[in-house]
Amino acid sequence: MQSSISVVLLIVLFAGVVELCGNVNTATPAAAENKTEGGRKRRSVYNVDDIQVELQTTLNSASDMEFSKIENVVGPAYEQLVAGAKRHVKTEVNGGTVMKYTLINADCGEAQLFARAIKDTTSFVTGATVTCNNQVSTI
Repeated sequence: MQSSISVVLLIVLFAGVVELCGNVNTATPAAAENKTEGGRKRRSVYNVDDIQVELQTTLNSASDMEFSKIENVVGPAYEQLVAGAKRHVKTEVNGGTVMKYTLINADCGEAQLFARAIKDTTSFVTGATVTCNNQVSTI
């Protein structure tokens, strides 16, 4: 008698757990839809107005030649990204030069990969900062 009560309690407990968990196969993944609770679509991080990529360098001055060196090193992988980019040079108080790209209609993640590729492959670039959607990433 005692063992049959234990078996019944075990079955009831198992049924309760199954009921609480529900059927996993019928649940839709949370990331499946690109909508918020109000039914509005979320904005993508793609096609952000402007993304700033600042490259800290060891150079005293920079020109179009240095931008060309960078673009030749990172190659065709980022050719489309820099096609419409604006280029700026800013000299710091301590004498260092910051080379800046303003990327238009670009993806934040791709801009970060671009900055990392430049930092990893260009000898005169010591660091990079990417500003996208008011968020700053230091590379």
